[in-house]
Amino acid sequence: MIVNVIDVRENTYRWKSILAVVESAGKNNVAENADVTDVTMGVEIDYAERDDISVRDAFIWAEQVQGKVTLYLYDRDTDAEKA
Repeated sequence: MIVNVIDVRENTYRWKSILAVVESAGKNNVAENADVTDVTMGVEIDYAERDDISVRDAFIWAEQVQGKVTLYLYDRDTDAEKA
């Protein structure tokens, strides 16, 4: 279940191909002014990523991950594509 979304893309209007990362929302409990989430509900994912995924599919994928997660949206590494 997605509890937070952090969009750090510089190209915010690119939606076809991004890098999506999910991390346990419990990692954000220590952030200043954060809403604290209970991570004792069962299975929690530590970290997972999907490259070359659309924004829509990133949300669908992250919503299906077990536990409470924060979804991070990043630009793809275009330098690696040019090599």
